Amino acid sequence: RLACRGRGRGGRVVRRSQRLQPVARAVGHDERECAARLAEAERRAQDAGKRLEELEAYQADYASGLAGRVAAGMSATDLRDYRAFLARLGEALRAQGRLVLQARAERDQAREAWRLAAQRAKSIGQVIGRRQAEERVIGERREQFETDERALQMSRARERST
Repeated sequence: RLACRGRGRGGRVVRRSQRLQPVARAVGHDERECAARLAEAERRAQDAGKRLEELEAYQADYASGLAGRVAAGMSATDLRDYRAFLARLGEALRAQGRLVLQARAERDQAREAWRLAAQRAKSIGQVIGRRQAEERVIGERREQFETDERALQMSRARERST
């Protein structure tokens, strides 16, 4: 039973752990791509949340200024325009709120994709580690067998010479 069955370039024997290296590289690449997508999704979610906070602050400032303007004397047309602007600002806030929810959902999906990719990479790494440990044990057994075989041959040679 050989742990090294496949043959690589040049006809040399390729260990099972080495055959998994391309898989490990591909899975690692996928994990890095997922991590980059997660970082971008996180940035978009933060930007959308920040924009919502800015709009909310602007609306609060603008609405608080209404009472002062009315008290100082404001025409009916200006009051109507002021209220219309507040209504448009409210619509913008609702739209931005939807964008925030969408960005957060996309971020959560990206986080889950990254988590799964990281889990796959870790699993492949563990499989490769187990294969390498098996290969070490097989190598150590082979060395021990060869050492025992040489000792036996030397012992037989000494017995024949005496």
